[in-house]
Amino acid sequence: MNDDQQVGRRHATSREDIAKLHEFEYWPARWMWPMLLATLALGAAAGVASQNCWPLLFVIWPIVSAIDFVLVLAFHDASHGRLHPVHWMNEAYGHLMGTIMFTPLSVYRYAHARHHAQLARPGDPELWPFNSPQVSRPLRILAAMVEIVFGMVYTPILFLRSVLVGELTPHERRLIIRGYIACICFWAITSAVASYFGLWNVLIVSLVVPMFLAGMMQTLNKFEQHLGLHGQTVLGLTRTVVDKHKFSEMVSAAMLYNDYHGTHHRYAKIPYYHLPYATPYALAGAREYCPVFPSLASATIDMLYCLANPKVGPQWLNQSEESECKESTSMSNSRLAQPVFTGAYEERAVQIVERV
Repeated sequence: MNDDQQVGRRHATSREDIAKLHEFEYWPARWMWPMLLATLALGAAAGVASQNCWPLLFVIWPIVSAIDFVLVLAFHDASHGRLHPVHWMNEAYGHLMGTIMFTPLSVYRYAHARHHAQLARPGDPELWPFNSPQVSRPLRILAAMVEIVFGMVYTPILFLRSVLVGELTPHERRLIIRGYIACICFWAITSAVASYFGLWNVLIVSLVVPMFLAGMMQTLNKFEQHLGLHGQTVLGLTRTVVDKHKFSEMVSAAMLYNDYHGTHHRYAKIPYYHLPYATPYALAGAREYCPVFPSLASATIDMLYCLANPKVGPQWLNQSEESECKESTSMSNSRLAQPVFTGAYEERAVQIVERV
């Protein structure tokens, strides 16, 4: 293994290291194919269990939902073009998953690019309406509850809204129309087959219910990453989790290191498996307090407090609720979040600051 490959196994300490971390080393074939096959096998098992032993569904559904959730995270990486080093394979996976979720890859890319460019600002379509001070508190609470419970339906509508209110180029419009036509055709054919062969029960228990649960997980994941934060930079507007326990590292890897989310927003083109190695350098360059948490549980609990008045973005600090936001942020910082640098990261960050 040469030096360019070895950089992925140590923390970045320079801009050159960060540049090397943008390079592909591999794609997640080791777990992707087994997970796709497991989804099909467990879906078939759910169909059989619904007819013969329905209590088994309460064992099968959580497993399939967790797998579906990871596949959605992989769809996110595909939208960045960083899931597979072969372009057409990356695009094929993105189009397949986007069609099944009724959110075409072109639509997701349109909205997600603006999410990165205007994170938590009024122009961020993924965090609407929580980034809009014009929306009343009761409506924002209602939107949060509906998105959590009915994320499978709410999320495609949210992304559809992004292209309806956005300014599209003719090329973007053509791609988006084609994407929605593919979604309609897929679900029309699936529904027709289910009706003809009397498979609606199988379709619901093997596909719809796991997608419903995975939608809830994805919404909570999105809220955990951003809701309730009012910083000025991407690191200040994103919860990052650095949990070094062995089991937690396994969970983080299974989630494509999505919990290193501040680093992802700082370096959106770094492949997911390099995010832990880029994190100390990213935090070392922070210009404000960064909400770094020691576990996913603590970050999620911190977010749950924000559901009483869900909002995000620095624009709220310019409203009449400025003092409330500052108090909320102060409580959040002192309650569960760690300082910008914690443990081994503090030493590493200091070394980086001294060298850069």
